[in-house]
Formats: sequence, structure tokens, C-alpha cells
Amino acid sequence: MVNQPLLLLALLIGLVASLRGLAARPRLSRLFNLLPLPFWCYVIPMAATTAGWLPAAHPVYSFLSGQLLPVCLALLLIGTDLKGLARLGPIATCLMLAGSLGTVAGGLASLALYRRWLPADAWGGIGALAGSWIGGSANLLAVKEALHVSDSLIGPIIVVDAVVSYSWMALLIWGSSLAGRWDRLVCARAGGPSLEPAGGPLPPSPSPGLVTGIGLAVSLSLLAQSVSSRLPAIGHVLNPQSWTILLVTTLTLILSLTPLRNLEQAGLFKVGTFALYLLLASIGARASLRGIADAPVFLAVGLTWILIHGICLILAGALLKAPLGLIATASQANIGGPISAPIVGATFSPQLATAGLLMAILGNILGTYGGLMTAALGSWLVR
Repeated sequence: MVNQPLLLLALLIGLVASLRGLAARPRLSRLFNLLPLPFWCYVIPMAATTAGWLPAAHPVYSFLSGQLLPVCLALLLIGTDLKGLARLGPIATCLMLAGSLGTVAGGLASLALYRRWLPADAWGGIGALAGSWIGGSANLLAVKEALHVSDSLIGPIIVVDAVVSYSWMALLIWGSSLAGRWDRLVCARAGGPSLEPAGGPLPPSPSPGLVTGIGLAVSLSLLAQSVSSRLPAIGHVLNPQSWTILLVTTLTLILSLTPLRNLEQAGLFKVGTFALYLLLASIGARASLRGIADAPVFLAVGLTWILIHGICLILAGALLKAPLGLIATASQANIGGPISAPIVGATFSPQLATAGLLMAILGNILGTYGGLMTAALGSWLVR
């Protein structure tokens, strides 16, 4: 069993780097399209721990969760184009918000429906999955660590996230064949938001930009941790860790409105994504495949949940007379994220690819807040 801190850290880093390299190979693209890279970053260390090759508890894991996560969030969010979100227009924005509210409602309704078969602390896992299904994997980890959700509970959540979300994406793509019927039924407004495709890649910044950006992310993390240690704990949700996550998220979004946003050109998002996968690997190493035994009931939760999310979006789309393509893109922007939302959007109309990307960015902003709100309401619901 690997117990040396530096060796364990190097092993996790090497695993993530190897998986990213494999995912980039065309011959393996089908495998990684079926089950995405974050899934493998989580499951392989979990299998190694179950086999006794990795320790289930180690200071390295705690260090990564406590110190790397806030830095990771800052790296991922500093390049957010908040001003660009205005290009979405009111209908697309309302659909995205309806999808997010539908995610919150679906999580709470599913928790109430299946609570007798779920663990007592399932509300925390529901909050983490809500963070993912509003924003993405980074939001899931943020809510998980903010609420100290048990590692045994996260295993089934990861399974549900992968299986249900990709099945939903396939259903949305199939729905493109129904777009004409829907649009005639609701007298949909012609077209979607008037968006021009995003410009080409930004010119790279000089190498010191990367060092400056990482330094800024570390500084924001330390500042947030210092302030959060002085803030009061409120209920089951607001504690020093969750205060840290909220402060880093909010401060970084504020700074993204300044010229500091240009630091992202140096490759901060790529560094943040690698850190995210490393965090997933460390969390997977703390879990066990035995926890997957709870997956069937969580799959029932996920299927009920996604159905409620879809119903909320369909109702909102009918009221807004929105084209089915825009509804599907908003849904995938919530459930899938910035990679898959443009794919679903382009299935309906090329101009919806850019809309999907912008809506997914909005989801990334809302994900942590929405996940924590879902958890807070869920903890109140199961009292």
C-alpha cells in the first residue's frame, strides 16, 4: 500500500495525466464519450482503494480538499465573461434559470419521495448532485467539500451523474426530430438568440501570466479561509468550509469584471481543470466500490429528478413560446455543461452552439449557490 505523502501525490498526478493522455487518443474517444474523463478519474482510485493498493484515509487527501479546491475554483472562474452573458437575451436566460430551478425542485421532490430508502445524510449528496446538474463537476466538488458529504455517499452520486446525464443528453439529441412539431404547437418565436459565433482563440499571454494567475488564485484562497474562520456557522450548511467556497466564488466573479480576467489567456482554465481531476481522484481514493451497492435507489432518484427538471423546462418553454432547440440547449447547459451543451444546441441549429456555451457558463456561476441552497432546503425537509 502506498503511504508516503509525496509518492501518493505523484501517483495521483500521474494517473490523472495518463488518463488525460488516453482521452485525447482518437481510438479511445468512444470509451471516453460513453463514460467521461471525470468518471474514470474517480472510479479507478476507488477501485485501487477497494483492492488495498491505496489508503482510504491520508493527510494528502485532506490537504487537496482543503487547500487545492478553493484555488481550483478561482482558476476556473477568473476567465468568466459575465458581460458576455447579456448576449443570451431574456428568453434564453429565463429558460436557463427555469432549468436550474427545476433542478432544485427535482432534487427536493426526489429526496422527499425516496427518503425512507436513503441514508440520513442524503440531503448533502442531493445538494452536491444539484451543484453538478446546475453547473458542473467543479460545483459538485465545491458543495461536497463545503458540506463535508461522506465519501461513501459520493460514490453512488458519481454513478448517477454519469449514467443519467449522458442518457438525458441522448434523449435531447433524439428530440431534434420533434422540433418542428413542437414549434408549430406553441407558435414558437422564430429562431433563438441572435448570437455570433465566438471569435478565434485569444493570443497567449507571456509566461509570467500563468504564475501571476496561480498566485492570485492562491491569494484569494488564503484570504477567503482567513475571513471564513471568523464568520459564524449557520445551520447544517454554512460552516467555515462552505464560507470559504462561497467567498472564493464571489470574489473571483467580481475580479472577472476587471482586466484580471485576461490572465485566463495564459492557460489558467487548463491548470484548473487538471486540479479538478486531481481532486476527483483524491476523493475517489477515499471511497470504496462497496458503496456502489446504494446506486440503484440513487438511480431511481436521478431518473425522477431529471423528469421533473424536464417538465419544468417544457412548461417554461411553452409559456415563453420558445423553440424546442433552445429548451434542449438550456437543459443540457444545466445537466451537461460547457462541453456538451454546444453539441446539443448544434444538433438543432448551428447558432445554438454559442448559446449553449454561454448558458453553460451561467450554470457554472449558479451551480455552487444552487447546490448549497438545495442542501439547505433538503436538510430542513428531512427533519
